[in-house]
Amino acid sequence: MDDIAAHLHVQGTPVHLGPAEPRSWTLLGEHLRMAAALRDAAPAPAAPAVAVVLGKVHDHRADQALLDGLALRRSRSWPLLLLHQGAGGASLLRAATLEEPGPPIAAVELTGAARAPAVRRVAHAVLDPAFAWPDPPGRRRELQLGADGLARFHQWQPTTLPTGAVPRGPALVTGGLGGLGLRAAATLAAAGVTDITLLDVRTDGELPYGDGEILRRLRAHVPRLRVLTTDVTRRADVTRVLSGCRPAILIHCSGLVAGGSVSTSTADGLAALRAPKAAGLSHILSGVRRESLRVLVSFGSITAHRTHRMMGGYALANEILRRQTLAAATQLPECAVVVAEWSLWSGAGQAHRMGVIAGAARQGMPPVPLRSGMAALRRLLAWPRGPQHAAAVLLTPAADPDFPLHHGADRLKALIPAGVPISEK
Repeated sequence: MDDIAAHLHVQGTPVHLGPAEPRSWTLLGEHLRMAAALRDAAPAPAAPAVAVVLGKVHDHRADQALLDGLALRRSRSWPLLLLHQGAGGASLLRAATLEEPGPPIAAVELTGAARAPAVRRVAHAVLDPAFAWPDPPGRRRELQLGADGLARFHQWQPTTLPTGAVPRGPALVTGGLGGLGLRAAATLAAAGVTDITLLDVRTDGELPYGDGEILRRLRAHVPRLRVLTTDVTRRADVTRVLSGCRPAILIHCSGLVAGGSVSTSTADGLAALRAPKAAGLSHILSGVRRESLRVLVSFGSITAHRTHRMMGGYALANEILRRQTLAAATQLPECAVVVAEWSLWSGAGQAHRMGVIAGAARQGMPPVPLRSGMAALRRLLAWPRGPQHAAAVLLTPAADPDFPLHHGADRLKALIPAGVPISEK
């Protein structure tokens, strides 16, 4: 495991934003109290900007509002602000910034009942082109604003994965016939789990030879191994197939990988890409006896934080999976909840299957070795229980030269000490 670096995504130190010119806002999305704070803010003839205002839940309407906001930025050359209470969407905007250079794009997440003056101040400041930001050149204008009126960046905090026993009891692996799902099942079997259910939209007859061999070995060594076939995006089917299922361990590996530019994306397409991850998790948790759960590990992706061109929809799917998994922790008081946000894998997984590992490595993105990644998964299964311990853990190769350097706490403190304006006007 020495070749895997683990980091927690934590709230950073407060940063004071200097004064900025007001904006005349065009508002999209949900008409919440914070939208009124922006609407009442701008004296004419202030410079125009578009704000997408979202609440706590990301749905089809949120997808459409983000795409509409980006269309206005594209056609009118207006800066774009995402203001939300936990719905998310910044990952999609990061991809748009890479694909379509232009006016600033920013995101502010309200983590408490911030007062209107604070909302206005931060909304204006994050779009000011004069301010210097940690990422070159201002690609990640993202802040959290708390009820105390203080703005903060997220930071990365190195962590050590726990060691301890895997919970006793049955296990359920979604995406269980995929390359990573099968390896996760093998990791469970090696840890002594003897009752494993693999849930997948495919049947075992559709597996390539190598994955089929892994399944045959699992069947030979796991006394109670079963394969169930269903589409996790269909709630009724999931409820029927999992009736009476009482897993102690849930590893959620379901997902799709697909590329495409943000400018050609549709709300339906974004929702379809997100469905196996976010909707799938919701359906699984509704279909099983949740009181039996002792550990939930969702397989996310580094792309939720380090977005690449043509991967905005996939990045958004993983961002929403992270948010939804952590939100579910409040309903699972006896369960450990952790989102494993992996770099791309070598040896298994969709990136490996698509043959992009070598190209990614040449671009400075080394992959997670299969053996090391599964050793990390084994330790994640010992995560402490209770909503207070729920967390997202970024797992990257220790050799990754780029991440999380740009957002590490030491670099951020050097760039922007607490209480110092980002830029003097």
